[in-house]
Amino acid sequence: MAADGTTLRYLDAGTGDVPVVLLHGLFGSPSNWLPIMHDLEEHYRFLALQLPIDAAGQRHLGKFKSLDQLTDHVACFFDELELDRAVIVGNSLGGQVGLDYYLRCPERVERLVLTGSAGLFERNLAGGKRWRVCRQFIREQASQIFYDPAIVCNELVDDIYAMLSDRGHRKLIVRVAKSTRDRYMLDDLARVDIPTLIVWGKDDTITPPFVAEQFLKHIRDSKRILLDECGHAPPIEQPAAFAHAIHEFLGDLASTGFAAPSQPR
Repeated sequence: MAADGTTLRYLDAGTGDVPVVLLHGLFGSPSNWLPIMHDLEEHYRFLALQLPIDAAGQRHLGKFKSLDQLTDHVACFFDELELDRAVIVGNSLGGQVGLDYYLRCPERVERLVLTGSAGLFERNLAGGKRWRVCRQFIREQASQIFYDPAIVCNELVDDIYAMLSDRGHRKLIVRVAKSTRDRYMLDDLARVDIPTLIVWGKDDTITPPFVAEQFLKHIRDSKRILLDECGHAPPIEQPAAFAHAIHEFLGDLASTGFAAPSQPR
């Protein structure tokens, strides 16, 4: 149970000793990581956390004020699972939350992987206009996230439509999106002193590749990988290439190990 009373919901997969916490984006979910988890399950223990911003979960809509509350949720997760140290991998909003958690608790993060991360610059999908709750508009906007618009299937459109049809949830999404813009992190990057992998889509139009360059420039121990034919969500659009990149980055931990996580209380 998190500090705000929401339930900690997550997927737990893998037989490896190295714990890897996976954080999704604004319209994402833990299921976004399933191909990565299945591909590398023998090497790592993957813990894909649901951030408390989805339509299905318990939410305190009127109380959301800042990104700190999502970081609090991650902190509660680490405490509940008694994770002394873990790798954090975050996409978009999840990258920013993961980075914020590291800045708060650097002793508990072994390495960072940032992919299409918010925190420096993120283009507003609708160009600042109010989202229209109709499937055609949703399809047009969601198609900007991916290099291949075919990924925006009817099921995905229906899921987003259901989210935005809930007026209270729509307000929450707006607040969360605003919180990412309010938390500008460029000056914080000099404080990051753990190995950091920056994985970016070459065709990302939401956080374009120049954003990856800024992360690379200001995080001292970092490396960058650009993926071809890939937009803002590399774990979804190029899961095999993404899995290969993170295993190359974390493989030495998988072979040598470090403090394994305890079981949940």
